[in-house]
Amino acid sequence: MQRLLIPALLLASNARAANLVQPIARSLAATTSAAAAATQPPSASSPAASPAVSFPPVGSVPRDFSPQGLEELWSLVGPVEPPPFTTTREPQLPIPVPSAPPPLYPTWYAPEPSNIFPNLSLPEGFIFGVATSAYQVEGATKMEGKGPTTWDWASRQPNFIQDNTTADVTDLQYYLYKEDAARAAAIGITAHSFSISWARIYPFGVAGSPLNQQGIDHYSDVIDYHLSVGVDPVVTLFHWDTPLALIAYYGGFTSPQIVDDYINYAKTVFQAYNGRVKTWYTFNEPSVSCGWVSQYPFNVSMAPGVNSSTAPYQCAYNLLKAHAGAVKAFREMGISGEIAYKNNDFVGTPWRSNSTEDIEAVERHAAFGIGLYANPVYTNGDWPEIVKDTLPESYLPRFTPEESAELKGSADFFAIDAYASQYIAAPASGISSCAANMSDPAWPACNSVMLYDSNAGWAVGPSPDPASDSWLQATPQMLRGYLKQLQERWPTDKMYISEFGMDEPYESMRTEMYQITEDSTTTNYFMTNLGEALLAIHEDGIPLMGTFSWGMMDNAEWNYGLEPKFGIQNVNYTTLERTYKRAAYALSEFFASHGISNSNSTVV
Repeated sequence: MQRLLIPALLLASNARAANLVQPIARSLAATTSAAAAATQPPSASSPAASPAVSFPPVGSVPRDFSPQGLEELWSLVGPVEPPPFTTTREPQLPIPVPSAPPPLYPTWYAPEPSNIFPNLSLPEGFIFGVATSAYQVEGATKMEGKGPTTWDWASRQPNFIQDNTTADVTDLQYYLYKEDAARAAAIGITAHSFSISWARIYPFGVAGSPLNQQGIDHYSDVIDYHLSVGVDPVVTLFHWDTPLALIAYYGGFTSPQIVDDYINYAKTVFQAYNGRVKTWYTFNEPSVSCGWVSQYPFNVSMAPGVNSSTAPYQCAYNLLKAHAGAVKAFREMGISGEIAYKNNDFVGTPWRSNSTEDIEAVERHAAFGIGLYANPVYTNGDWPEIVKDTLPESYLPRFTPEESAELKGSADFFAIDAYASQYIAAPASGISSCAANMSDPAWPACNSVMLYDSNAGWAVGPSPDPASDSWLQATPQMLRGYLKQLQERWPTDKMYISEFGMDEPYESMRTEMYQITEDSTTTNYFMTNLGEALLAIHEDGIPLMGTFSWGMMDNAEWNYGLEPKFGIQNVNYTTLERTYKRAAYALSEFFASHGISNSNSTVV
């Protein structure tokens, strides 16, 4: 499994993010060579050596908004595989749901999903959701006026996608969205969290460039159809797929020019779908997308004066301003519903409970991880003090009083992509030594994620597919503490687990459907976490109002391609047929027995 280098911004905690195995987002970043890249003083230096990548110098591509100009942008990507069909498929309703699988274990060993704390109910209005993102499931990459994105381009770069696949076709949800929404409704799902591709709305990205009406109309149809089958659309405006034009014009999120262009895009989408979308996200896992900007192959396109050392922090600053500006517009426009962004990472538990160094390491982990974005939005409108004490202004721009005022309170709830929570340890050199030494490979975060305990070396939890073993484990025993830490540090009246899931070990090696659909590790992951979520609600007072399983189906898992299988449905990439796995049935049974289901469910 190819490993990606990780910028210090991603931290040890973000091994998932670093490896970008979606549900991406998290190995030990504090000890990777990538973290060492952040030790160099700021300068307009060229990116570090990496496989040969061809991309024009930033600012050299003319802003030609003609059809020919769009083709010139696509020429940077190269040939694109066309989809096998180009019309929206109408599903045959009702969707038949095959009979449920037999019990996984004897009931004296493990209860059936309906018998997990059967006397505890979920709050009224709780969401039974699934999640996807545009790049990972849509396919139809060059259809109906869409512009190229950074990931369309990156997927062609040498040695970047592990299995050498692209997302040109992937699940082809662009034309199969009706079938996917109906299949979700059939097993009781009440919401689908998906993202809109910025490049489908504005192929050239920038304000003042042509609006692609086909893109507007497509997502309007997607939203309307979901509503027609009782599945609420939850919309993310940005899930990492920056329009390639913005990278070529000015360096994307490493340039402050991105702020106004993003706000313009957000306002267009808000206006188009106001009243039909109840829940909005501005950004998905910003620490991941900002971590990527200094890494291969994206590090060939940074704004002038920005280098691989400073790029992640300049990105964080620009992204947060874009978030605040979009939320301000949302409220000024009187858009109905609620809005926030999707956090990732975890606070962590000291690896050695009696170690003051490890306790301090947890604080650094929280500050450089979730806190880098959550503190400005949920607490005081500013970066965490630990971060400001460590990073000079030449790395991390400081907010003006006006910017802080806009940031503070710019979220209506707290969303967390809660895949796992693990132990945190201080670096071997010690925190004080590390924090004072920019050449320390663990600087600036100065902590490490530990996947095993300090007593006898036992794993924190069961392992996933090898594609994700550097960041992901099943850690339901950590969930209640995890959620309590979030609520204590960044208190809110409502919380969503906006993504959680696991890639079934070695599923990509299976060829028989009866083996593929028996995703017992994933099923156990979901059921144990949901049981703990029930306890968190009833015993800990956590205001949890929804969970979104990643993912609705197997998909293109970023730089790992099609190998990791996170979906609760299998996808046959020859026929595009979807098949429910055991986890889908378990989720359906759990939620129905706890009072949450879709009236269009056909589960018997």
